[in-house]
Amino acid sequence: MMLAGAEIVSEDSVAYKSNEEEVTVSKRPPNEPPSEPPTATMKSSKAEPVDIYFSNITCTVNLGFNKGSKQILHGVHGRLRPRQLIAIMGPSGAGKSTLLDVLSGYRISGVGGAVFINGRGRIMKNFKKISCYIQQDDRLQGLLTVGENMAVAADLKLPTTMDKYDKGEVIEEILTNLGLYEHINTRGSQLSGGQRKRLSIALELINNPLIMFLDEPTTGLDSSSCSQVVQLCRSLAHQGRTIVCTVHQPSASLFQLFDQVYVLAAGQCLYQGTTANLVPYLDEAGVPCPIYHNPADYIIELACGEYGDDKIQLLTSKAENGRALDWFPESDSIPTMEGLRKQFPLSVLRDQDPGNNTEETSQSNQRSVLIKRGFLKAKRDSTMTHLRVIVNIVVGIMLGMLFIEAGNEGSRVLENYNLLFAILMHHMMSPMMLTILTFPSEMSVLSKEHFNRWYSLGSYYISITLVDLPISIISCLIFSVIVYTMSAQPLDIVRFSMFFTISLYIVLVAQSFGLMIGAGVDVVNGTFLGPTLSVPMMMFAGFGVTLRDLPSYLYWGSYFSYLRYGLEGFVAAIYGLDRPVLACEEALYCHYRNPSVFLNEVAMSPNKFWWDVLALSLYVVVFRVAAFLLLKWKLTAVR
Repeated sequence: MMLAGAEIVSEDSVAYKSNEEEVTVSKRPPNEPPSEPPTATMKSSKAEPVDIYFSNITCTVNLGFNKGSKQILHGVHGRLRPRQLIAIMGPSGAGKSTLLDVLSGYRISGVGGAVFINGRGRIMKNFKKISCYIQQDDRLQGLLTVGENMAVAADLKLPTTMDKYDKGEVIEEILTNLGLYEHINTRGSQLSGGQRKRLSIALELINNPLIMFLDEPTTGLDSSSCSQVVQLCRSLAHQGRTIVCTVHQPSASLFQLFDQVYVLAAGQCLYQGTTANLVPYLDEAGVPCPIYHNPADYIIELACGEYGDDKIQLLTSKAENGRALDWFPESDSIPTMEGLRKQFPLSVLRDQDPGNNTEETSQSNQRSVLIKRGFLKAKRDSTMTHLRVIVNIVVGIMLGMLFIEAGNEGSRVLENYNLLFAILMHHMMSPMMLTILTFPSEMSVLSKEHFNRWYSLGSYYISITLVDLPISIISCLIFSVIVYTMSAQPLDIVRFSMFFTISLYIVLVAQSFGLMIGAGVDVVNGTFLGPTLSVPMMMFAGFGVTLRDLPSYLYWGSYFSYLRYGLEGFVAAIYGLDRPVLACEEALYCHYRNPSVFLNEVAMSPNKFWWDVLALSLYVVVFRVAAFLLLKWKLTAVR
């Protein structure tokens, strides 16, 4: 399949040129047979279609501490038929998104009722393998191009036994059908709203899900983009999928594109059936739609209570809160639950549930793909990589100039001690605040990809840890070389190695601390909490008040300050190892000319370096584990 503008670059690849970098989509060489048939992603699935029933669905949410709770959904019922584009409509606060969250399995807390798949109780683990949830905000990797986003999704969601040529064919077919192939080299951050929405859908189509849930897919789009997205969803539904969207208030033309509509008001069902039967339904209920009035607008006005709350109760009663199925097409037989069980025998469901290509790939493959994606993002990220290195260079030069030649002068030992603490402050604040400010933005993408079974949380966490490590080492090494040489610290490879080791450990601990805060709270609370919790670390570091001068009832605090171990390690590196007497050329008398006098003054032992390293290692492990547990909790807490 070739598009205008594509040019052959070799026998086995196709390149498409744009303003971005050139990306090649692998094409199979003429003489090479396929390893297995490629997935017909845009074609009707061979699996049985999915008919969804839900019964007596309730949902209650907590309003906060001492504020009680509120029931959002009040025992609604309904049926979502396959090969149909279904709209869940209602005014703001009616419970549209909540119902979609419940049906998709995204919300699990405070939920009651039952969901049936082809007449049998839903097994959530199997249900997630054949479904996907596309949320209202387009959660994309903005630093990656369309082609790169699709390639990552294919590597994570398709079997590892499928070769790159088959995956390339799947990607090309999807992008071509969704009108995105000409943007294959455009970064996600540069796409328009409609293109971003289509890319969100394309990413989930990689493994051909039977059920798709979309929350407000038309929000923020112009009328043309809205029509394109809805027509796309309609086409996908008619190929054999069950597609459910929430829509706030569609235009008349947009409303007609939906096959079925489910109307909510204050958590209750006012109508469910085809869009064509909505007007006859309102006529029969005694609230006829005015001539030349958009039925979608009119039903929303009724649901808002503009014509009185009694009309809401009237329609709820007529719809039996979703039990009534009389307003589907007459030609469509409505099978009973038992009929559905017979229509879809258990053997068919067992074959269908695991999904022939929806199983998660191996953990090693997930880590490999995520690490590759992480390095690609790091290469292009001006904040996390480029600015980080630049800041370390600039701050290193500034501190080096401020404390130039202080390391070897006996009269400037206290100045050098101040330099060591300033280095600690830089290593603590910069990585911690950078992580707190940037990691929460990754949470939304992580939430979507993890829920849609792209990868496990463990694989993601290991990948971000490994990707960030080389960047931390390089930036810390550059900073250490600049500061160490400009401030004339002892030119000894052992001492420099000790100095660099402590510097790197402080960076890793601060990053882990920031990750723990970023995983647990949002950016606003994190920017307050991070510096606030760092103050006790500075108080008990032994800088302003030496460790021996701390009151006995506060001394325990020094054991919980990782800065204490950092400062002690720095002092051991610079003034330990039996360092000889310092030169005293800038003053007549140098009190701390002998390093042992200074070590005694600050109450720090030069023989505890490896204990300091061990303590900092323990801090890294504890903070990283705590961050992982907080991340795991946060991914399920909102549900």
